[in-house]
Amino acid sequence: LFFWQVILVEGWHDLDNKDYDCWPLEKPDEYNMLDCGGLEMAWVQRPPEKAVSGEFFNVTYTVFASDSFYQYAVQNGILSHSNATAAKEFCEEHECPASWKDANRENCCVYHANIHSCPLAFMVRGICGPWIPDDGQIFTHTLSTAGKMSQRNWTAKVVLVHVGVTSLIAHIRVGRMQVALEAKTTVLPAVVCGDGFCEEEESCSTCPADCGECPLSADARIAIALPVCLVCTGCILTVMWFQYQKQKMFWDESWIIDFTCIKQDSVAQTATGSMMSPPPAPSDSNSSCITALSSCTAAANTSRKQYFTQTGRYDGRTVAIKKIMKKAFTLSKSIRKEVKQVRELDHPNLCKFIGGCIEVPNVAIVTEYCPKGSLSDVLLNEDIPLNWGFRFSFATDIAQGMAYLHHHKMYHGRLKSSNCVIDDRWVCKIADYGLQSYRKEDSPEGSSSYQQHLIQIYTAPEIHSLSDFEPNSMTDIYSYAIILLEIATRSDPMPKDDVHSTEYSWCPPLAELISGKAENSCPCPTDYIELIRRCRKNNPAQRPTFEHVKKMLYKMNPNKVSPVDMMMTLMEKYSKHLEILVSERTQDLMHEKQKTDRLLYSMLPKQVADDLRQGKHAQAQSYLSATIFFSDIVGFTQLSSSSTPYQVVDLLNKLYTTFDEIIDNYDVYKVETIGDAYMVVSGVPKENGILHASEIASMALDLLDICKTFKIPHKPNTLLKIRAGIHSGAVVAGVVGIKMPRYCLFGDTVNTASRMESTSEALKIQCSSSAYQLLEQIGEYVLVCRGNLQVKGKGDMVTYWLEGKKASATHKAVTSTSVTLQDPNRASFS
Repeated sequence: LFFWQVILVEGWHDLDNKDYDCWPLEKPDEYNMLDCGGLEMAWVQRPPEKAVSGEFFNVTYTVFASDSFYQYAVQNGILSHSNATAAKEFCEEHECPASWKDANRENCCVYHANIHSCPLAFMVRGICGPWIPDDGQIFTHTLSTAGKMSQRNWTAKVVLVHVGVTSLIAHIRVGRMQVALEAKTTVLPAVVCGDGFCEEEESCSTCPADCGECPLSADARIAIALPVCLVCTGCILTVMWFQYQKQKMFWDESWIIDFTCIKQDSVAQTATGSMMSPPPAPSDSNSSCITALSSCTAAANTSRKQYFTQTGRYDGRTVAIKKIMKKAFTLSKSIRKEVKQVRELDHPNLCKFIGGCIEVPNVAIVTEYCPKGSLSDVLLNEDIPLNWGFRFSFATDIAQGMAYLHHHKMYHGRLKSSNCVIDDRWVCKIADYGLQSYRKEDSPEGSSSYQQHLIQIYTAPEIHSLSDFEPNSMTDIYSYAIILLEIATRSDPMPKDDVHSTEYSWCPPLAELISGKAENSCPCPTDYIELIRRCRKNNPAQRPTFEHVKKMLYKMNPNKVSPVDMMMTLMEKYSKHLEILVSERTQDLMHEKQKTDRLLYSMLPKQVADDLRQGKHAQAQSYLSATIFFSDIVGFTQLSSSSTPYQVVDLLNKLYTTFDEIIDNYDVYKVETIGDAYMVVSGVPKENGILHASEIASMALDLLDICKTFKIPHKPNTLLKIRAGIHSGAVVAGVVGIKMPRYCLFGDTVNTASRMESTSEALKIQCSSSAYQLLEQIGEYVLVCRGNLQVKGKGDMVTYWLEGKKASATHKAVTSTSVTLQDPNRASFS
């Protein structure tokens, strides 16, 4: 980085365009030049002949001092040292201060080095030196540095701004002498995009502001037009597809249900009708506030009827059936439009429309069934404890469902607590919305005075006198205010005494809400009452929207109400799911245990594995007689060297998987595989008399036969050859280690069996004398004496080749093997 600095120094000097010149520190001018005495400067990377104004470039120069310079510097007082040796050591080895500002001729050899730039157009006499003349013209220089004479090369980054010829001077100070090296550069004006002139270096692609926009090529026009056309085509097709889907849903009749396909619920049908609801006992918190709008007393009108929903089974689930009394039914366009509208609705707080029956006299609307009943039933049931957490939840659910309806330009018009139902998760859902033409009955049943008066209570005052009206958002808000009052008081909105006037007064602040001492008191009664007042304003324009109601309820419910009661209710909701969940997890656990057992029994004998799993210490056990089989691959080292590691692994996996499938047919136990070695034992861990020798012998013959037809995956034309050895004797078996425990065999029998394998030949099975004697005793095998064999660590041993089974004993051997496999105690070996 550069910085610009003004330096005022008296005096000046010129350069005679030689490579470099030397002057004293005091009065440097053309009349006071010095002999450099062996100090040399030269450009390593000269400044460019031409440079653009404002662009950076690097320059490098070298400084070299010969041995004669130090003698010259000491004699002429340039360096203040006693002799040339001390001066040279100072210049080439002494470290300079970290900051160039702290460097001087006493503590640094080259204590000042930088590049000066002198624009000649600014000079009075056309000449330039490394200092600014008395006229005060501004010139620049690079950041100064300091260092040892042994540094040799010095590099600086330079930027020039003044247009014209500029003299660049590399300037250093050594002791009481200074040296300057000069070069000249022509500074060209920078090309500035946006100055209004299109210069030679500029073009329409690099500077469209000066040279104008480049005309688009044919390829560029195609590249732009093609995506635009594709996007427009896609938009048109998308709009057409949506229009098609709308028309398809409009004429779609998949929602029509055959009434005979609904399995009627006889219990629900007998409950359909009316029942008398006994009046609840009065309480202290619900007293002394009786108005025409709401009765804060708990006494219910004896004329009140509790209605039950007819239910049935359809498509594997319980549904609610609302029958419509019609003498004739026509599937008109208006009804199709209404059905299409409600089918497009999907919200967790709306009771889902399932379908409808259109055949007279069974015209009906089929909807989702909510088993907890209506909100009115839940609120009036004193056996259901409802804290304010649940009450706020009910109020919020209704507000969210109604906000969703209003967002889709659909208005309820019949909103009341009996039209809000509770599902099995205690979520409140809105029912009986939409389908105005569908629901219209030809001859509605005569409603009781209670029902007529209840409708008047929920109806907004501005539409009381209208016989036929279109519901809107503000009438739904008024009905919602009555539901909020029911939620707060948990009482019937009908007054105890019949009041036939349509003018209703407002109840003073409810005792239950403002007491603050009751167990289930409202956490914010003032805000709640204010919300009811605002929703019941006589002027519809002053009532809030459901979106605003949702925000007010959210502020009122800070989740600080009775979490224990909420959890108890949640436990009731999910109790029936817990049994299913536990059953599923138990099944998963059993499956995982079975997989773990299979894996464990494939690694250790079953009895040993069970002991270890129960925390028992597996004791080592001695076996008096067992037969051990060893085999390896002949030429495995050469085969491995000409194969990749993956090919070797694939070969061994395929071979030993084949071996594992064969040994499952015999009473043997696979001990381990180490590289290409394969070790199997019989008679351990379950003793089987002397049959272990025949089991191993038969197994060895089968393994040898399979190798003759085995194909090496990556070398199918190469014959795989194994050599095998068998020995019988006493062994000790036990589990070794805690981490990754291994079931191992110990004893001289293991070593001898290994020697039988190592001294065997390709595609042959070598037996020891002890194994030979047992096989001869069994008498079913063909063995040929190999003779004396020098065995390492054993001396001379007489060994035999196992060449096969006797023809007369083949059937007997197969039968014996079959009987052995049927032994249930041997299941653990497979």
